Amino acid sequence: MTGPALPDTRLPCGRSTGPLLEQVAEGRAGELDAHQRTCPHCRAALAEFDRLWAPVRAVAADRPQAPPSVVEAALLRVRGASAGPEYGRIDSPLGHTRVAARVVVALARHLAAQVPGVEVALGGLVTDGHQDAGEVVPDVEAGVTGGSTAVQITLAAAYGQDLQALGERIRAVVARGVREVTGLEPVDVTVHVDDVW
Repeated sequence: MTGPALPDTRLPCGRSTGPLLEQVAEGRAGELDAHQRTCPHCRAALAEFDRLWAPVRAVAADRPQAPPSVVEAALLRVRGASAGPEYGRIDSPLGHTRVAARVVVALARHLAAQVPGVEVALGGLVTDGHQDAGEVVPDVEAGVTGGSTAVQITLAAAYGQDLQALGERIRAVVARGVREVTGLEPVDVTVHVDDVW
């Protein structure tokens, strides 16, 4: 990729956004390394960069020479998306809204806990400060970049549940709820069932 150097912006997981952007620009957004496969921050950033890079790919596919203004506009949007890696950004004609990753975490935790068959979190028990003292809730991690978010939920299921069906219900409820409440697009909702009760 050519053009001005990108600032060294880091995601909450510690990864720099520069190599992720290079990965997308080279058409390798789907080739996840071991860290990226388990990191919601990297998956959200890759999905957002890939979405924002789509106009450049479309022009490149037609083989005409892209005007520098198109490439620069795409680079500016991608750079803007990586400027606040702990916040999602939803633009509207009247301005923009920034949504913190912790908001997505709290919302996803609440939504997952409401799904019948979800018991408690294991593998990192989380006591939610908004609940009664000692109440254990699903452990959630989220990455947000631009208008995209990736969510990872760790929980224990009720004994006897169809775990595949439970995972699908959780994914559907969390994706729909996050989309409706925050306006962010959940590009990935990963469910880890650590135990059954």
